Amino acid sequence: MVSISEVLQSEFKKLPAKFRTLSISHLQELQTEIHRWKQNGFITEQFFEQNYGEFSFQPPATLPNARSIIIIGVQQQMFPVEFFYEGRRYQAVLGSNYKYSEIRATCMNILSHTLGNHGYGVERAILPNKLLAVRSGLAKYGKNNICYIDGMGSFIRLEAFFTDYEFPTDDWREKELMASCATCSLCQQACPTRCIPTDRVLIHADQCLAHFNENKGDFPSWLRKQAHNSLVGCMRCQLVCPENKQYRHMNTLYLNFTEDETTIMVRNTAREDIPKTLAEKLIRFDIDEYYPLLGRNLSALMKK
Repeated sequence: MVSISEVLQSEFKKLPAKFRTLSISHLQELQTEIHRWKQNGFITEQFFEQNYGEFSFQPPATLPNARSIIIIGVQQQMFPVEFFYEGRRYQAVLGSNYKYSEIRATCMNILSHTLGNHGYGVERAILPNKLLAVRSGLAKYGKNNICYIDGMGSFIRLEAFFTDYEFPTDDWREKELMASCATCSLCQQACPTRCIPTDRVLIHADQCLAHFNENKGDFPSWLRKQAHNSLVGCMRCQLVCPENKQYRHMNTLYLNFTEDETTIMVRNTAREDIPKTLAEKLIRFDIDEYYPLLGRNLSALMKK
């Protein structure tokens, strides 16, 4: 008889995606590790609350008897972004991890169908997925603190789920850094904010361009205008990484903003006043939550 793990492996391979399974017993270890980053001063209190405050290191009330965690890495390329303003055409990118809703729904459907047929439940897990992926052996860290999956590079979307099925394999292990990082410093050289240190894997995340791009406020005065490259986030370190050489293809789905749409965003038009077509476009690419920031980010891209 084909096992549940074998069925899932076959289904996820079609996406393509890979997964690992962990015992629920490691939740406390995950929580302790990220809290240690704060205690040791690797991340600030403000950054911790802003980025890690939503994590829940216990099974959801809807699945109190959860036994396993499933961490999934789905291959997804960057999205090209094109926009027009005052008669000029501009180009940028959107990172592979931002568009998530379809991937999350597909993963949930696969898990619910496969495990549900055997009487088990599935619920989404809100956990530090990068750490989970590396701790499970699904991925390895790059020197830039980004996850790399063999055969996919770093152009991936990570999703995690709880289930009350107890997988026979617990993939928990020590974190690993890619061997190729030992003799390479290209990501450090390419980083526009110099947030990738030489003495540790955990970057100075509160100085990363992605952090500034994803949060309100003015860009730091010291940030060079040439640094901007992505509608949200930053792709500089991933684009120069040799491990990504064969995976740097653009998605066939691209994001296009007309002159009118760009103008609306640059003028910071209230969300309730934007056209339905623009609202639907933002939702389609799962960046509607970043709408208040897009005008600022687009303006920075035009000035580079």
